[in-house]
Amino acid sequence: MNNTSITEKYALCMLKEKKKLYDDILISYLFISMIVEMMLDDNLEIENNKVKLNNKVPVTKYNKIFYEMIKKLLEDLKKEEISIQRILNHISYSLKKRTEVIDSLKEEMVEHNLLSIEHKKWLLGDKEQIVINEEKFHSLFQELREEFLENRSLQEDYILLGALLNSTRFLKKFFTKYDREILNQRIKEIKDSPIADKVKVAEQVISDTIMMVVVVASTLN
Repeated sequence: MNNTSITEKYALCMLKEKKKLYDDILISYLFISMIVEMMLDDNLEIENNKVKLNNKVPVTKYNKIFYEMIKKLLEDLKKEEISIQRILNHISYSLKKRTEVIDSLKEEMVEHNLLSIEHKKWLLGDKEQIVINEEKFHSLFQELREEFLENRSLQEDYILLGALLNSTRFLKKFFTKYDREILNQRIKEIKDSPIADKVKVAEQVISDTIMMVVVVASTLN
């Protein structure tokens, strides 16, 4: 699954666990993943939980849409940087904006054969149902186990994916407590590696925003 992005892999695990994407809290988790992914790809920088865009537009469609939304917000505010909390508030409160980004992610996952869309008849009309590709999920699950539990040299995308999954508790169903302890230890091992700074920033972003996401989502309900 080398051509699959961090956010697509994260969304696949999310769908396996939660069976849905269009949920206020889950959408915010996906936005955090996208921000971390864009930082990894040098589309933006993060310092003190504030985002500053670089002059490098993302390649993936969903990140490009999200990037342009952040850019427009910065232009409207006449600022060069903005807090992650304000970005999440701005996008989360707009049904049109958040749906546009998540729809684009979903379309890309369909193109990569990670999921399929089925339409079922209900009393009030057709209802969309997202069906994950179980073979792709199990392949990803095996890759995660091999990456973290078999003492391989850790790749930065899997480190960040592991941090996302662990922080949002999507690993609990698939990994034992012992496995999760090893994963945490392996993530700590990268402190002296070339990508340590990005991983530390990403982990800080994830840990600082999880509680905030719950608060923001609760105000939307």
